[in-house]
Amino acid sequence: MLGALDTYALRDFVPVTPEVWSGLFERLNGQVWPWQGLFLLLMLFALWRLHRGGSATAGLALAACWCWSAVQFQFLLHAPLNWAASLMGWAFMVQAVLVFLVGLGGGWRFSGGLRAKLGVVLVLAGIVVLPVTGPLTGRSWAAFEVAGTAPTPTALVTLGMLLLARPISWVTGVIPVLWLVYSSVIWWVSGWLPGAVVAPLAIGTLGVAMGASPWSRGREPS
Repeated sequence: MLGALDTYALRDFVPVTPEVWSGLFERLNGQVWPWQGLFLLLMLFALWRLHRGGSATAGLALAACWCWSAVQFQFLLHAPLNWAASLMGWAFMVQAVLVFLVGLGGGWRFSGGLRAKLGVVLVLAGIVVLPVTGPLTGRSWAAFEVAGTAPTPTALVTLGMLLLARPISWVTGVIPVLWLVYSSVIWWVSGWLPGAVVAPLAIGTLGVAMGASPWSRGREPS
């Protein structure tokens, strides 16, 4: 029986084909147009409020983006193709609650240093680099992934905010990281390298930040 596993490739364990997966983002943009612009602004607003010390409003804006992505992508588009997508949608809802509660507790307050610089890298990756890389490497402009609506850039920006904030609320990073791993596996099977390397690069960035963070070692900076 174990020998039979040798006949399977990674592609056989991916629930959607590369063509369908890429097409989901075209459908997502058509489905939500023009509201993805509003939720991108909400993402930017969350970043601005974090920088200005408005933890509660930063958490609320970020939570709204996760709820929006859960409904529009996971429940309405992904779930009809993959039974596990409904669970992912509920996980996104849990993420929304987590970032909101962290905000209420004052957890979205701006920090600095190397950790914050790494956070800026992830934020820029989610808002600019990943979305633009798609069309520049052969994907359709209609499949442009907008942070605040599409899950992968939303996850990247959230992880960036996590590193920008003080203290680090690592619990808010679990679901975004799991999503990035799932997405990267699908893009790896699809043969789109920029999407495939997102999870390893994001996890590597978090690892460097953990080593550089005094809060991750349980003490406040002097």
